[in-house]
Amino acid sequence: MTAATLTVANALKSLVSATFPAVGFVTASTPETAVQAKSLPGGLRPPCVLILAGDGVYTDSTLTRRQQFHLILIDVLARTNDARTAASLGRFDTLQELFPPKGLSSGDVVFIPESFRLLDCPDARAAACLTVAALSPS
Repeated sequence: MTAATLTVANALKSLVSATFPAVGFVTASTPETAVQAKSLPGGLRPPCVLILAGDGVYTDSTLTRRQQFHLILIDVLARTNDARTAASLGRFDTLQELFPPKGLSSGDVVFIPESFRLLDCPDARAAACLTVAALSPS
């Protein structure tokens, strides 16, 4: 049975919410366009993690469904405070540590980290993106 995008996204939200209490879903074409938005989903304040569903494929040879999810950490920076910047980078490290290279299982879905990067913000926020692949039986 195929795990639907919403089911997988909710499982991912549960996993991340155990460490980051402010987690919500966003829609955008890319993580970069999600960060450009000046407003966050209702009730979320930085530091928060936004979940953006990405592309997916079915692999006939392995009977697997693979879908990307972008986990976007948004934080607020004081422009000249090195300690605040270090704290923000530490939160991004914590987010990455939730997803070990061998994967993290939730039911019949395995989340595997694929990539990470810092994102450019137009204001006094900091943003970083961790992309994970959700693998489930198709």
